[in-house]
Amino acid sequence: MVAVRVAGWAASTYLVGVFHDDGVYALLARAIASGDGFHYTQLPGAPAATHYPPLYPLVLAALWRIAPDFPHNLTTLLGLNSLCVGAAAVGWWRFASARLAWSAAAAGGAALFATLASPTLALSGALLSESLFLALLWPALLLCEEEADGAHRRPPWRAGLAIGALMLVRTHALALLVGLLIVLGWHRRWRDVAWVGAVALAVQLPWLVWAHAASPHVTAPLDGAYGSYLGWFRTGLMEGGAPFLLATARANAAECWLLLQDRLALGLPDSLHLVAVVIAVAAVVLGGVSMAHRARVTVAFLVTYVAILLAWPYAPWRFLWAVWPLVMLFAFEGIRWAYMAAGRWRIVPAFAAALPALAFVRTELHAYATRGWRTPALQASAQIAPALAWVRINTAATDVLLGEGEPVLSLYAARKAAPPMSFTAREYLAPPDASEGSARLRAMLVAVPARYVLSLLPATQQAARALATTRPALREVARLPDSHAVVFEVVR
Repeated sequence: MVAVRVAGWAASTYLVGVFHDDGVYALLARAIASGDGFHYTQLPGAPAATHYPPLYPLVLAALWRIAPDFPHNLTTLLGLNSLCVGAAAVGWWRFASARLAWSAAAAGGAALFATLASPTLALSGALLSESLFLALLWPALLLCEEEADGAHRRPPWRAGLAIGALMLVRTHALALLVGLLIVLGWHRRWRDVAWVGAVALAVQLPWLVWAHAASPHVTAPLDGAYGSYLGWFRTGLMEGGAPFLLATARANAAECWLLLQDRLALGLPDSLHLVAVVIAVAAVVLGGVSMAHRARVTVAFLVTYVAILLAWPYAPWRFLWAVWPLVMLFAFEGIRWAYMAAGRWRIVPAFAAALPALAFVRTELHAYATRGWRTPALQASAQIAPALAWVRINTAATDVLLGEGEPVLSLYAARKAAPPMSFTAREYLAPPDASEGSARLRAMLVAVPARYVLSLLPATQQAARALATTRPALREVARLPDSHAVVFEVVR
């Protein structure tokens, strides 16, 4: 109850769509609730929505039917995430007490501290699927650990069912399937390996079949943002090969290091930043060592999840924050293990752990005092608000738009909208140059019957100006005050 109330207090209204995925989830929920099915009704032609797993939009759609008046229903929709945070706190407590033999009081206090940290609140305050993923992760982990123990003689169908459902929330839950299969395979339980894989696949199969057969498909320039995850990644890997994968891992590792430094070194002298992060990482590793015999699947899951995080060509903050309470569980367990193993030298691990712990507490106190987790959404909302106002005043309901933050324009201005350029995996490391940007924008103009292009980014504006003399051409018609946005009219 405490976790639900705190998460509800932490959430606030904002322009849904500034994180892109949140806007698409809302648009899918509206489409399902309105009877249009699992389709991108905000795109011309309403193609099938094959990019996002379906469970979170389906749950949002049920709430949308109850409270259909957007954006006034935003409090109701975000209430789902608050409930999920509460469920996640209970799951954390249950896992720590059942699998790691923590006392109920210690597990309860640590569960609230870990689950109500600002990374979790930042995600639960937006219409993103991570909160539902976290709520379902803990019971799935417990089921998988029970099956790995081999205490039951029946086939491990429950674990496969839980994993399949979790993958319908976030595809990265594949890491849990891999983790359980590794543990079962290590003990040569091949029959159970087959059972788990078959049941997880059976849960996924209706979605996979529908995604393959549904029509119409998104047009090629929109495939990166709205098509298949795996196809997008496979294309990037085929184009870049092993060097692309290694460079992505290095970039994501560096980004994760900076994210940890922001959490664990605030207020410390520069000379201690490295020390604090190393201590925290060491605590997580020691936690994994301690849990290796009591929670083998969980350890295998986190290792696999981190491997996917490093290999995936996208900013890793959402992936890391999605499992932040689990990372903290590993760290807490590592500190506890080191403290118990140190004997009369217990002061050493206690003193070492205090360095990142105090910095983390200071970071959290500042975040709670300022509700700092809202800052990115509020800043992005302020940036796109002038463009939204211009669209409402100067465009017709039938006009199609291209622009960054296109879900915002569709949700709040009821216009069909698409991104101005295709989205590729390789641009995570190497953004397109001016000529490639112009070519991508022109391809989008050919594929989408847009009337206007609204650009917030200098690179897109440069690409648009380069198309002033082509067909279709772009003619600058407005520069919006209190914003960096520029509006171009399409001349066909």
